Amino acid sequence: MGYKPSIVSRLLVLTTLFSSLVFSTTSLAFSLSDLFGGSDDEQVAASTANPLTDILSSQLGVTQEQAAGGAGALLSLASSQLSGDQASELSKMIPGSDALSAAIPPGLSGMLTNIDTINQVFSALGMDASMVSQFIPVVMQFLGSQGASAGLMDALGKVWSPTG
Repeated sequence: MGYKPSIVSRLLVLTTLFSSLVFSTTSLAFSLSDLFGGSDDEQVAASTANPLTDILSSQLGVTQEQAAGGAGALLSLASSQLSGDQASELSKMIPGSDALSAAIPPGLSGMLTNIDTINQVFSALGMDASMVSQFIPVVMQFLGSQGASAGLMDALGKVWSPTG
């Protein structure tokens, strides 16, 4: 008869394998791609190729990832609440707007129903909720410089104003 491992030895092997996976040095070194999906190279390329994230980063002192996620949250909220023509105009104003929306932390984009919910996205990105009020004028100024219509600017002002 051959060797038949006991349940204890099987558990020991499984525990050892699991421990080596969980506690390996490579699993301890996670990156933003673990949070946002995609590779780091894709995230960096998407955010650094966007003039809006460059402006937000330089004016507000946030990282490219924070700028992309924060702008993406604001734009996603706006797109969901604007009329079809205004939503279309907005998407044309922002180069790479899809990449910005993709920078929102997983599971949070579906909860963007009003400006107050944006605070949770900013918090997940490692920013204080007060940063929302700093992002809005920079994004509005950028859209104005891109030739956004007065109707779109007015609608965004209403969408992004605090509720209450």
